[in-house]
Amino acid sequence: MKEDQPHAGTERVSPAGEDPLRERLPHGDALFPLMVHEMETDSRFRERVNCHWHDEIEILTVTRGTAQAHINGRVFPVKEGSILFIPSNCLHSFTGQPNVPFHFFAIVFHPALLNSFVNDVIQQRYIDSVSHGRVLFPEHILPMEEWEQRVHRLLLDIRDCFRQKETAFELLIKIRLYAVWYLMYTHADTSAAGPAECSGQGVAAVRSVIEYIRAHYESPVTLPELSRAFHISEGHLCRLFKSVTGMSITEYVNYFRISIAASLLLDTHADVGEIAGMAGFNSISYFNKVFRKHLHMTPSKFRRSRPPEKGSTEWETHFISHGSRR
Repeated sequence: MKEDQPHAGTERVSPAGEDPLRERLPHGDALFPLMVHEMETDSRFRERVNCHWHDEIEILTVTRGTAQAHINGRVFPVKEGSILFIPSNCLHSFTGQPNVPFHFFAIVFHPALLNSFVNDVIQQRYIDSVSHGRVLFPEHILPMEEWEQRVHRLLLDIRDCFRQKETAFELLIKIRLYAVWYLMYTHADTSAAGPAECSGQGVAAVRSVIEYIRAHYESPVTLPELSRAFHISEGHLCRLFKSVTGMSITEYVNYFRISIAASLLLDTHADVGEIAGMAGFNSISYFNKVFRKHLHMTPSKFRRSRPPEKGSTEWETHFISHGSRR
């Protein structure tokens, strides 16, 4: 696979030792580590945003449609207006019903953007307490109460400031981000006694299993093989994987293989049978069955009904998290 090929299923090749689930899309730069991404996901796929994690904090606002958010084993049904707070290093993904839209914008920023220059009371009490899991912000907000509506308006303001980039827009964004932080902090769970679940061993194990599947998708990948490789019983592995990703292991293997096949159908002239083998299927009839289940059309029809041109937000970013910038 080409490293710079951004189409369906082609996760960029990782440097040695780097977690392929870690999103490598830059979110701003060292001087202003914040980016606002706007996304219209591809409704042909159940998986709308692939499993990934990043060092940055993400605050996501749904602008249209519905989906299910999967954040470290927790599932949240989201709809237009929903706000999600996703802490650093959390494995997260989104799934949706076929032909149901799911659009959103995500404000993604490094925690350093809010840090104090010195270890003052603001840093200790209001920033570090959240980063270390002693204070847990609400993960899912539906703007019903007045403070939630204020958060929603502030997030829309941040998006507009980022779009327009008028003089000193960075100041306006940071001011509003601190206001969001204040509202989240004053309505947070301050009784948390330990680190957030995001760093749990279970999530780390699922990350490793997904990495293994992506590296070996061309070969048979079986549950007993995974159980032996990761020293986890088959039953526990199935439950753990499902709880974190919202998909069974078989569903994920097939989903990833179909995403590879979809890319090959668009980017090569190989025949369908050859592509099925390249994507890890040893039966053309089973490949056709699974392809129709995921994309609701045959591989040949998919190739003829070419998706949006390269550069389109909807297609290019589907399998590289939400990497589009408008």
